[in-house]
Amino acid sequence: MHFGFTPDQEAFRVRVREELGAGDIRAELDRLLADTGREPDVRPLYRALGRRRLLAANWPEEFGGQGATLTEASIVAEELARAGVPDTLHVNTVQIVGMFLLHAGSEQLKARHLPAVGEGRSFASVLYTEPGAGSDLAGLRTTAVRDGDHFVISGVKAYNLKSDITDVALCAARTGAPDGRYQGITLFMVAMDAPGVRRETIAGIADEQFHRVVLDEVRVPADDVVGEVGQGWQLLTQALAVERTGLDYSLKAESWYAAVVAGGLEAAELERGGRFGAEVEAARLHTWWVLKQLDQGLDEADTTSAAVAKYVTSELAREVAAWANTLPPSLSAAAASTLEAAYREAPGLTFSAGTSEMMLQIVAAGEGGGTGAATEAVEDTLTRHLRQAIRTRFASVAARDLGTDAVHGAPALDGASCPSWPALAEIGAPGFEVPAEAGGLGLGLPGSLVVCEELGRAALGGPYRATALTADVAGLSAADGAHEAVLNGLSSGELTVSADSFGAGKSLAAHPADGGWTVSLKAAEDTHEPDTTHRLLFLETADGVVAALLPTDGAGAHGDVFVPHDHVLGRPSPAQWTELTARARIRQAAYLLGLAEGAHAAARAHTLRREQFGAVLHDFQGVSFALARAATRVETVRLAVLRAGELADEDRPAARAALDALALAAETAAEVTATAVHVCGVRGLTAELPVQRHYRLARTETVRMGAPAGLFREAGRLRLSGGNDLELLTAPTGTP
Repeated sequence: MHFGFTPDQEAFRVRVREELGAGDIRAELDRLLADTGREPDVRPLYRALGRRRLLAANWPEEFGGQGATLTEASIVAEELARAGVPDTLHVNTVQIVGMFLLHAGSEQLKARHLPAVGEGRSFASVLYTEPGAGSDLAGLRTTAVRDGDHFVISGVKAYNLKSDITDVALCAARTGAPDGRYQGITLFMVAMDAPGVRRETIAGIADEQFHRVVLDEVRVPADDVVGEVGQGWQLLTQALAVERTGLDYSLKAESWYAAVVAGGLEAAELERGGRFGAEVEAARLHTWWVLKQLDQGLDEADTTSAAVAKYVTSELAREVAAWANTLPPSLSAAAASTLEAAYREAPGLTFSAGTSEMMLQIVAAGEGGGTGAATEAVEDTLTRHLRQAIRTRFASVAARDLGTDAVHGAPALDGASCPSWPALAEIGAPGFEVPAEAGGLGLGLPGSLVVCEELGRAALGGPYRATALTADVAGLSAADGAHEAVLNGLSSGELTVSADSFGAGKSLAAHPADGGWTVSLKAAEDTHEPDTTHRLLFLETADGVVAALLPTDGAGAHGDVFVPHDHVLGRPSPAQWTELTARARIRQAAYLLGLAEGAHAAARAHTLRREQFGAVLHDFQGVSFALARAATRVETVRLAVLRAGELADEDRPAARAALDALALAAETAAEVTATAVHVCGVRGLTAELPVQRHYRLARTETVRMGAPAGLFREAGRLRLSGGNDLELLTAPTGTP
C-alpha cells in the first residue's frame, strides 16, 4: 500500500485553496463568523461555492461538477473544512442524497435534481431514522402504498439535521410487509413543501438542532423512486461505506486538535498532545484508505475497513473534544468557543452513520476479526509471497518452541541461537536491506518490515533488527567500496549483531584512549554476553557520533569496554543519525505491530472454539467487542507503520512519522496482548496458548527504544515546534 498525493492532485489542492480565498467566499465565511446565532444559515455560502463548482467536484459538468475523481472531491471536502465551511448540509445534500441519485437515480431524477444541488440552488435531507427505528433501519415503520401512478407515504422521521431549510429529502419507506425486515424497503425523493409534510424542531445540546418530519399521506409520483421498488436495503447498505469513510469525523478531530496546538501546550500536556497528534494523523490514513477503495467504485469498498474507519475517527474526535475542554483557559476566545461547541457536538458523532457498537459488531464478524485483511489485499505479489514464506517457516518454529516450560525464562531468544534466524537465513532475509551491488537483495525497508512484523506475530526474537541496523550504518559508505566484507557477511547471515545499548536512539559517552575509546556498558543495558558474532555500539565522541562494530569474543558483557579505531563502521552526520534512528524505530514499531497482531489472532481463534454457557466465547459481546477494539488499534498502527516505512524508504523526512508509529505501536502492543490474555482466561497464562509469550515479550519490547509516555512527549514537542500542519505525513495516494 502506497501513500502520497500525485503532483496533479497537489496542484488541484492549491487551486481549491485559491478559490476558497476569493472575495465572495471570504465574505460569506466572515458573515458566518460574525453571526452569534446558534445555527446560522449556510445556504448563501453554499450558493457561492456552487457557482465555483466546489460542492460536487466529482460530478459531471452538466450536474454542476468538474468531472473530477472522488479523490479530488475529497480534497475539496478537506479544504472546505479547513477553511471553516460547516459540513452537515454538504454531507447530507451532496455526499449522501446526491450520491444516491448519481448512482441509482433515473435519468429523469438526475436531470431534475442534480444540477440544482451541484450549483447550490437546492438542498436535501436524509429521512431514515424514526422514533422506533434508529441504527436498526430494517425496523422502520413508515409505509408507502401504491395508488395508481403515485405512492402515498405515511410515517414519522426523527432526529434529522437541517430538515428545516432543505428543499427535498431522500426518504426510506416500507413498500412490503411490515415484518419483511430487509425486503420491501424503497427509497423516494420527497419534496419538503409537498402537502402532508410537517417539520418540527427537536432541541439538542449541539449547535445544530434535530428535526422531526411528519409525513401525513404525502403523495409522491412513482417516477420519484430511487432505484428499484423494494430494493432500497441493498442501496442503503452499499451507500453506508460512503457515510463511513470517516472523512468528516477525521477533519473535525484535526480541526479541534489544531485549535489546541495553536494555543500551545503546557509541559504536563505534552504526552497527551503527542498521542492525540499521532492518532489524528493515523485516523486520517484510515479515511483515505476507504476513499481510495471507493474511487475504484462502490462495489470495491470493504465493509470492515469502512467500519474501522468510522469507529476510529468518530471515537477519536470525541476524545479530542473531551481532552481539549480539560485544558487550562489559555486559548484564544475564538478557539475556546470552537472547542466548547465541539464538546457539545462530539457525543453525536459516535452514533451518526451507525453507532460505535454497530461498527465493532461488523469488525468482529469480519475476516480475521478486522486485522490485516484490507491492507494485505493490496500488497504486491513479491511482498505477499515473502510474507507467506516467512509465516510458514515461523509457524513450525514457534510450534517446536512451545514446551512444558515455555512460560518460564525468556519468552524469546535474542541471539543467533533463536530458531528464527536459520529460517530467515534460508530465504535470504539478512540481505533484504543490503544493496544488490553489495551482495544483498536490495528490497529496502518495506521487505525488512515484513520480517519484523512476522517475527513479532510469531513471538520470536533473534538478531534481525540489529543486523538490519548494521546494514544501514555500513551502507552509509558502501558506495565508496568500504565495508564490503561486513555487507557480504550480513547478506549471508554469517555475521550476526546485537545492538542493545542503542536503546532509545541514544549514543554512549566515549572517553579517548590510546588507539580508540573506552565506554562503560551498564549492567541494566547489557547483562549477558550477546549470542551474536558482533556488537554494534554508537559512541558520543568529541567529533560526533561514531558507530563501531566489535567482535563479541572478549568484549565483555558490561563494565568498561575498549573500542579500537579500526573497528569504526561509520561516522553518521546529524542528519544521518536522525535517519538511522527513524529506520530503527520503524522496524521496532513493525515488530510491536506483529506482537499485537499475533496475540489478537491467537486469542480470537481460541474464543471461536472455546465454549462456555452453551455458546462459543466469541458470541458474547463482552469478548467480541474487546477483540474488535483491539483490532481497530492494530489496524491504526499498521497504517502508521506503512506510512513511516514508505517515507523512510523514499529518503523523505520520516523522524516524526517514525516516532508516532513507534509510540502508537508500543502502547497498542501492551494493550492488545493484555486483552488477549484476559479473553483467553486461565489458558492464556499457560503454555497451552501462545498469547502469554506475546504478553511477556511486550513487557520488554514496548520500552526497548523508550517508554511510550516519553516517546509521546517527544512527539508533542515536535508538533509544537512544527505548528499545526498535519498534512505532510498523512497525504494519501491515488492508487494501491
